[in-house]
Amino acid sequence: MPFFLTFKFHNKEEDMPNHSKLIPFNQLLAVIFFVAAAGAAEPTEVTEAKAKQWEAISVGPFADSIHHATMSNEKKKVPDPQYTPVQIVHIAENLLAWQNPDGGWPKNKNWLKILSADELAQLPAATGKASAGHSTFDNSNTWTQIEYLARVHQQTHLKRYADAALKAIEYTLTEHRDSGGWRGSDVDAITFNDGVMAGILRIFKAIIEDRELYPFVDEPLRKQVRKAYDRGLECILKCQIRVNGRLTAWCQQHDHKTFAPVWARTFEPPSIVSAESVGVVRLLMSIDNPSPEIIASIQAAVAWFDHVKIHGIRIENIKAEPIQFNYHWSDTDRVEVKDPQAPPIWTRYYDLKTEKPIFCTRQRKITEKYTDLSRERRTGYSWYGYYPAKLLEKDYPVWQQKWAPQHNVLSGD
Repeated sequence: MPFFLTFKFHNKEEDMPNHSKLIPFNQLLAVIFFVAAAGAAEPTEVTEAKAKQWEAISVGPFADSIHHATMSNEKKKVPDPQYTPVQIVHIAENLLAWQNPDGGWPKNKNWLKILSADELAQLPAATGKASAGHSTFDNSNTWTQIEYLARVHQQTHLKRYADAALKAIEYTLTEHRDSGGWRGSDVDAITFNDGVMAGILRIFKAIIEDRELYPFVDEPLRKQVRKAYDRGLECILKCQIRVNGRLTAWCQQHDHKTFAPVWARTFEPPSIVSAESVGVVRLLMSIDNPSPEIIASIQAAVAWFDHVKIHGIRIENIKAEPIQFNYHWSDTDRVEVKDPQAPPIWTRYYDLKTEKPIFCTRQRKITEKYTDLSRERRTGYSWYGYYPAKLLEKDYPVWQQKWAPQHNVLSGD
C-alpha cells in the first residue's frame, strides 16, 4: 500500500478528497531528485552571481559574429530574445556552453541569445564535442571571448571564467603557425581579414601588460604569449606590401612561406586592403617605444591611406524589391552617387600594381566598376567605407607628435 503525504499550500492545509490529488512517496522522491539534479547543473555560485547587479561589459566585439548569425533572418520583425550588457554572468555562461573541447569557439553564433534547455543540450559543454562547428578566429572570434571572460572574472572572481579563458589562450597558442601568423577558416594563410592577426595580438599584448585583468595567467604561460606576440609582430612587418619599393598596407591573407598576398574566397582577391589595414595600424600605434621598423611601417601605411582616398562620391542605400539571397536577406540596393561635398571615402580593395580601386564578383572577375557587381554582392559585402578617417584625423596626429615629431606624413611637406 503506497504511503501518501499531505501538503500545506499558502500556510493552509488543503483537503484532498480523492486519490488524484495524492502523490505516492516514491513518486515524490523522483520529483525531488529530478529537481535536485536540474539545480546541480548550475553551481550555486553561478545562480547567486546571476542574481547580483554588475557593471555592463561592452558586447560590441561580438557584433560581427552576431551579425553573421542573424543576417539571413534580418527580415524578422521580432528578434530572438537576448541578454542585455549588464547580464554579464548570463552571457559568460552562454560562452561556456558554446566553448569547444579544444578551447576555441565556433563562429557566427548569437552569444547573447537566451537559450532553451533543448538548445543548451546540443552545445559543446553538454555534448563534449564540437557539436556547433569547429573553433576559429574568423568574424572576430575566440580572442573576443577571452577578453570578455577575463572582464567577467575581474568583477565576479569566479574561477570558472578564468579557467575557460586559459583554455582559449592555450588553444590560440597551439594554432600559431611557423610563419608567426594565424589563419582564419576560409584559407590556410596568414589572415588579417576579420581582424584575426590584429585581434589576437591585441589580446596577447593585454595578457603581457595588464596583470589586473589577467592575474590568472602564470609566468610560464605569459612567457609563451610574449614569444608568440613578438613573432606575430615580425610577421606583420614581413607582410606589409611594397609597390615599386614603397611600403603601403596589407592584404586580407598572406602566404605562410612567401608572405605574399593570396586569394581567399572567390570575391576576395590578392590586393591592398584599407579596412583590415586600419586595425593593424591601430595595433602598431598602441606599442610604447616603437622600434624604427614599426615607426616606418605606421608612417608608410598612413601615407598610403591618404594617397588612395576618393573624393566626390558617396554610397546611398535605396529601397528595392525584397529578396532572400543564399546568405542574407535584402530590401535595399547600394549605389554610387556623385557628390562634390562628400567626405573622402575608401574602397576596400586596391590593385597591387596600380593602387586603383577594384571590386570582385563571386566568379573571381576583378573589375574597376562597382556597377559590375550583382545586387547580391553590393548588399552582401562592404566595398566602400570611411575606414581610416578617424585614424587620419585624430589618432595619427597624437601618435606622430609623441613618436615621430619630426615627420608628419600628412603635412604635405
